[in-house]
Amino acid sequence: MDKNTFATRAAVAVMSLGLMGCSKKTDLSGTLPSSPKGQGDIASATTPALQSVLTTWQAGDKSAAVSRFLETDWSARPLFTPGSTLSLSEDQFKSLPLADIEVKSKEITPQLRALKELAEAVTQAGRDAAAKKDFARARKHFTSLKQCGEAIESSDCLLIVKLVGKALRKKADADLAGLGQ
Repeated sequence: MDKNTFATRAAVAVMSLGLMGCSKKTDLSGTLPSSPKGQGDIASATTPALQSVLTTWQAGDKSAAVSRFLETDWSARPLFTPGSTLSLSEDQFKSLPLADIEVKSKEITPQLRALKELAEAVTQAGRDAAAKKDFARARKHFTSLKQCGEAIESSDCLLIVKLVGKALRKKADADLAGLGQ
């Protein structure tokens, strides 16, 4: 199988995960704990913005991940660790040896799944806040999600990653419109 065929199949497999379909609901709209003074600051300073949040999410600290998501400066670059699968451009991905393409293709699915789950938790927390008539907090969640989507969409990364960014932006736009900005 040539590289382009493999890359196409990998992209289709990742897309088949669905961009936004997690139905788990978690109430994360309450007051979220902030990290103790100094803790997390070092990670934030040395780890790219989104990668830091995803690492917290994957470690199982869901509330802290949502809180960090809301605090993230989405204009900061890079979003992902340089050289990581999510940071690769289409050209970089295609130029990899076939064995590396196979490895990177297997890495991208769980990473995008984690991003999708995190985005769903941020969305649900925003919806929970809106249900409690805390529209400022809801707007903060949806605006942060939109900024994240825009940042991903405008980055030089794989098309499948950009499509996830676009889905996040569209989802946030719909929820913001529901608030009646």
